[in-house]
Amino acid sequence: MADVWPRDHYDSVIDLTISVTLVGEEPFTCKPTIGTLMALERQYKLESGITAIQTMKLEYLAWLAWESRRHSGEVVPTWEKFRDSIEDMDFDADSSPLADED
Repeated sequence: MADVWPRDHYDSVIDLTISVTLVGEEPFTCKPTIGTLMALERQYKLESGITAIQTMKLEYLAWLAWESRRHSGEVVPTWEKFRDSIEDMDFDADSSPLADED
């Protein structure tokens, strides 16, 4: 059987944390996964999700937060309603969005 990395390994590969406050809700944080980053590439027809994170376009960060929350199993509004209800958003990222492997 091939070696398989545990799921938490994939979750920690991207060194990006996004904090979002939606109107009338408590703030939440999320850490996009590799799968979420690949979905961003497909959604916006990008050559590189890594480059998109490095340029920190607000729409990409908001979409990553929406998609991450959606994939966590929470019920979320449509993208447009989510985007329009963002009251505050912040992010913390290394200069390279891929975390160093130990």
